[in-house]
Amino acid sequence: MTSKIYEICKIEIEKLKQNSNTIAVFLVGSAKNIDLKVADKNINDIDIFVFVNVGENQVREIKKIDGIEFDINYFSRRVFKHLIDNKEYFFLKEMKEAKIIFDRNNTASGIIQLCGRKYLEGPNKVSDEEKFFMKSEIESNINRLKNKEKFDLFEYEFLVNLYLKELIVGYFTINNKWIPKDKRLFKELKIESPQLYKLVNEIKDGDKYEKLLEIYNYIYKDVVMKNYIKITY
Repeated sequence: MTSKIYEICKIEIEKLKQNSNTIAVFLVGSAKNIDLKVADKNINDIDIFVFVNVGENQVREIKKIDGIEFDINYFSRRVFKHLIDNKEYFFLKEMKEAKIIFDRNNTASGIIQLCGRKYLEGPNKVSDEEKFFMKSEIESNINRLKNKEKFDLFEYEFLVNLYLKELIVGYFTINNKWIPKDKRLFKELKIESPQLYKLVNEIKDGDKYEKLLEIYNYIYKDVVMKNYIKITY
C-alpha cells in the first residue's frame, strides 16, 4: 500500500503536468532523497521547482494539504537564464542534485548538468578594487563602535552582530567561495576556516570592538590597494 504522502504528491504533480505551460518539474530539498511511496516516512514539506515556458518573474506558491506543505517555485525561461548568468547560489545548489519528476521536452537532464557545471565554477570573482572597497567600508563601520558609550546597549549589540556577519560574508566573498545561507553561515565557516571560527566564537568575551578588529585584520590582512601607474608618451 502506498503512503498518503505519495498519493497527495502524485495528485499535485499531475496538476502541474497538465498545465501546457509547464516544461519540467523537479523535486528538490530533503524530499528528493526519500522514497515517497514508503508509508512510514514522516515528511512535512515537499519542495518543487517548476520550469515554465512563459512567465516574467519567479513565483512562489505555498499550499498545505492534509498537514503536508508544498513549497512550489515557478521559473520562466527568462528567470532561469538570469539565475544561471548571476550564479544564484540557492538555485544552483538545489538544481545540481534535483530529481526529475516530469520532462516535457527532454531538456531536464541538460538543465541539471548545466547547473552542476556552474556551481563547480564557484561564484563570480570580485576584483582587487572591490575587495579593497569592502575592506575600507567594514573598517569604517567597526570604528564607529570604538566609543561604546555613544550607543544604547541594544543598539551596540545589534551593530556588533551586524558587522560580525558582514565580516564573515566578506571572508567568503574575497576568497571566491559560495556564501552560505544565514542559518548555515557559522557551520560552513567552521569547516572552511577553523581559526577564524575560533576568533568569531571569542567575540562574546572581552572588548567586542577589539575582537571585531582582530577578526577584521585576520580576514583582510592580504587585501591591499594596488597602485597602477599609467605611462604616456
